[in-house]
Amino acid sequence: MKRNKLIEAMGKIEDRFILEADEEVSSKKAKIFSFGEGKKWIKSSFVKTAVAACLILSVVLPNVSEKSAYALQAIPGLGRYFQLITLRNYSFDDGQHSAEVDTPLLAVEAPKEVVEAYGERSVAGASQDEVQDGISGEEAAKSAFKEKEDEKLASAEQINLDINAKTEELIREFKEELSKTEYKNLDVSYSVILNSEDYYVLALSVLKQEGDTQTIHHYYTVDKHSGELLQLAKLFPDRPDYKEILSEEVVRQIKVHNQNSKDKYFLQDGEDEEGFREVTDEQSFYINADKQLVLVFPQGEVAPMYMGESQFIIPKSIWQES
Repeated sequence: MKRNKLIEAMGKIEDRFILEADEEVSSKKAKIFSFGEGKKWIKSSFVKTAVAACLILSVVLPNVSEKSAYALQAIPGLGRYFQLITLRNYSFDDGQHSAEVDTPLLAVEAPKEVVEAYGERSVAGASQDEVQDGISGEEAAKSAFKEKEDEKLASAEQINLDINAKTEELIREFKEELSKTEYKNLDVSYSVILNSEDYYVLALSVLKQEGDTQTIHHYYTVDKHSGELLQLAKLFPDRPDYKEILSEEVVRQIKVHNQNSKDKYFLQDGEDEEGFREVTDEQSFYINADKQLVLVFPQGEVAPMYMGESQFIIPKSIWQES
């Protein structure tokens, strides 16, 4: 689709073109910062603007008019979907140190088949009663669209800004430590864990190698029905004691595992501060393809580093979808 190519093109603009543009406006004292060997990138405030601009473009550049696009989104079951593209890439390799960082952009798109099927039918979102009451199809469609889909746009922007901040920080740290290490490798990639009717789950994976190997995953789970970027508390709206309940289940699973395996999880006991203690508000989690809640603990937090990331699947008897 044309809009996809445009968004991708924006994400792949070569830095030399940005530098040339900057020279043209140097009298305005535009601020920039280093983004690679011999390269520069617009400051983070611009990145934030660029992310927002890409999101706007993904909304207003379907293959039909904006009026029709609004109407299409009001048709039941035909809401916008999430599309993941690469916003930019950072690469570095001097023979001893290497980095490959892909920063994704989560766009919110109108389905191609919907656009092709409905074309310019701008009143498709209006009910018969609304038309008879004198409410235009466009106004009704816009209202329905805003109620159902704006939260998706907000969630996508929140995810994009968070991922952008994380990748910028990783690149900054990598470049600062080049002169201090003989060998260092950084690899940042992304993947879609789940894209069902109910949830969209995105993972940002960070691999660091410097003597030891460390892998970190950042998970983002969006409820497609509400459009919300989920926090753990939102899965338990009527259970204020959800953290205690989940903590008890994790402890139970750890004890069962430790009884049957030589590779032990850590439980905080007495003065020992290492290992699992309790589920917190910032608990990492995602929902898997079987609609199961999975609690995630970073490598080394509740188990030895060699065991990698620790995951605990919560039984549906404890967590049931509302």
